[in-house]
Amino acid sequence: MTSRTRILIACVLLAALPVCAAAAQQGKAGDPGTVYALYEGMVKFSAPPNWPAIMQKTEGTPQFIAFLIKDPAEPGSGEAAQVSVEAKLLNDAAVFPALVNAGINKARQSPGYEARTEGGTDAAHYVALDGKQRYEYREAWYLASKILIHVRCARPLLATTSADWTAAYETGCAQVLHTAKPH
Repeated sequence: MTSRTRILIACVLLAALPVCAAAAQQGKAGDPGTVYALYEGMVKFSAPPNWPAIMQKTEGTPQFIAFLIKDPAEPGSGEAAQVSVEAKLLNDAAVFPALVNAGINKARQSPGYEARTEGGTDAAHYVALDGKQRYEYREAWYLASKILIHVRCARPLLATTSADWTAAYETGCAQVLHTAKPH
């Protein structure tokens, strides 16, 4: 192999390096999920691609998107995890703390309420009854300009739910909570 051929091969490899690195990084990052938007893109978040949106309202106020995530462990139970993102345009952003307090107080009034961990002043993690079924809830409230964003994850605590399903659900809930938070 001549010096010129070696230089040509090296140049081709060096030119391809950024493309290969970008492809490797994309594969490493995984699927970001499906991106959703409310208020004409002022509120954006992503959810796992296998979570079907069962309801959405993207005009007027409030706007929301709701997901239903079935647990394959108990198909006949009628219970399912739900995740929702609701956005509401506020006339005055100063009412945000009062609305968050009202949401947290409403959670505390739920039958069978048990706090799991303190989520800070704008979040709640708790267990409560929905009918006769115990559910685990994670709720968070964010403010983006004058838009109140409320994320709610609720899953039934079923005896036969697998650890893998629970981990996937928790990861998806964390994804929605994180991506809905204004950065």
